[in-house]
Amino acid sequence: MKRKNLLVLCLIALVTSACGIPTSSQPDVVSKHNVPFHLLSPDSSSTTTTTEPALAYAQENIFLLDNAGKAISVRRDVSVPATLTAVLTALIAGPTSAEASQGITSALPSDLKVISIALVGSTVTLNFNTAFGKINGAAETQAVGQVVLTTTDQPQISAVSFQIDSKPISVPTSSGVVTSAPVTAAQYASLKN
Repeated sequence: MKRKNLLVLCLIALVTSACGIPTSSQPDVVSKHNVPFHLLSPDSSSTTTTTEPALAYAQENIFLLDNAGKAISVRRDVSVPATLTAVLTALIAGPTSAEASQGITSALPSDLKVISIALVGSTVTLNFNTAFGKINGAAETQAVGQVVLTTTDQPQISAVSFQIDSKPISVPTSSGVVTSAPVTAAQYASLKN
């Protein structure tokens, strides 16, 4: 009986030791995408005080207007994860003071707010407050173009539908056509510088 118990214990030890972490004679390279984000630039301080973790940012493209009224891509730091809401908030904030001093502007009013965002397939519906409906003339096409170019620059989004206070609206394209259908970046390509 002792021999049988000893055999069972040895068998258990053999099986459980085979379930360990694999070893290698040399270090393995780990892809940047497989490393937790906070470990990519660890804090090198040696203090043990508790502090708030530093915010992480990603650079995202937004489209503003140059001094000729053409859409230009500029980069903005958006806190991670860079949601479409955060990217659109950066767009609505408009040019920095340095950009404004170079003649960069925006056709979007500063009181514009995103009420909701709904993504179905690759089409996103953006629901804005009534400030969006107060844009008119050439500025309306520029504003829609800024939103469409910025939004479709995000992964998995190829078309944009617009609403004001949850009511679908028609928008002008850069060719002058007014449509209630979802619009794409191609319809605003002529706005780009």
